[in-house]
Amino acid sequence: MVPARGPSLDCKRAALIVCLTAAVVLGVLYTYTLFEEVQIDDEDAIPGEFAHRSLKSVTVLFRHGERTPVYDFTNYPNIYKNDFPEGKGHLTKLGKQHMYHKGKVLRRLYNRFIDDVYLEHEILIKCTIISRTYVSAAMVLAGMYPPKYYQEWSDSETVWQPIPISNDSPDRTAIFRTHKCPYTNYFVKKDYDNIITNKNKKQIEELLSYLTKKLKKPINVEQIHIIYDIIASRISNGFQLPEWIKPKFIKIMKSVSIEHFKRMYGNKKIQKLISGPLLKEISLNMQLRSDNSNYKTTKNMYLYAGHDISLGTVLYFLGNRSIITPDFGASIHFHLYLDKTVGYIVKVFYYSRWDDDKGEEILIPACGNPCELEYFTKRINRHFSTDWEEECKEMEN
Repeated sequence: MVPARGPSLDCKRAALIVCLTAAVVLGVLYTYTLFEEVQIDDEDAIPGEFAHRSLKSVTVLFRHGERTPVYDFTNYPNIYKNDFPEGKGHLTKLGKQHMYHKGKVLRRLYNRFIDDVYLEHEILIKCTIISRTYVSAAMVLAGMYPPKYYQEWSDSETVWQPIPISNDSPDRTAIFRTHKCPYTNYFVKKDYDNIITNKNKKQIEELLSYLTKKLKKPINVEQIHIIYDIIASRISNGFQLPEWIKPKFIKIMKSVSIEHFKRMYGNKKIQKLISGPLLKEISLNMQLRSDNSNYKTTKNMYLYAGHDISLGTVLYFLGNRSIITPDFGASIHFHLYLDKTVGYIVKVFYYSRWDDDKGEEILIPACGNPCELEYFTKRINRHFSTDWEEECKEMEN
């Protein structure tokens, strides 16, 4: 008689089912573990410092990267050919590298507030008519948005993708170059005429005498700024200075330049002419964002590529006079938050240079703490005229 095999077969089947089930479970757990590791290692998956639900809008005004000198000077006839082949007033290789890094800093700060893939409805970028701000904006965007997924346009590895940049920024710093605003020409001439005081007269006269002797041509106070710009550009880009340029005189030239900028940034009319239109646009964007009916037509983020004068005049208007010379890649960040008790409030942060990822909050004394959006916009509208051309024609403050 053939023995019964049913129970033995059932046991084998049961064992097989158990083994297969265990294998599937282990496979799922292993896959989940790998997925978790990938998520942790993937920088794009880590929320940025400001990835908060209460944050509704961000505006970043940043200074361009390191540049070449912006002035011609007869005693340095080959300065652009030998040291700065990019030409006058352009971004240098170092400046490009630093602004690319700035983009990576912004990515770390705002990841998840903005998508890791460039989306036109999320962000708007503007620069001035001066090319170094355009190139700086392009490098920042390259750092923020390396192409991925469907945006990889090349079969070979690339770290760049084309992103629209508009050159219609309301930042009016370029009027110092175009000379289309009579008041700014008047201010610069008048300020240099008055910069010598009893306190610094001896030092400046010694400097002028020394420069006249070394450069073999008469040097006046206004030319100190030109010479210092060339020296500062060489220092910031890592070039050696001629032996005759002594540290003692660099210090005096720097103090003259700082004094000039302090007076410029603190001048109410210069603030109106340079940063007034910019602050009005920033304020308007936040107002529109706070209105639910306009929410979908506004952006999460606005980037403005500007200049040291852009940041300086804005900082002084906000009430911060401790930052006199904004460094390359420095930035002012305007945040619009929805507070459950107060409503919409504005916070401002300052990042001191291209690699600063810590920053500091800047209080706005005239707006209070917290600074409510309503008061912020009222203050801007109260201080800044809408008739920009008329303001330019008036010679007095």
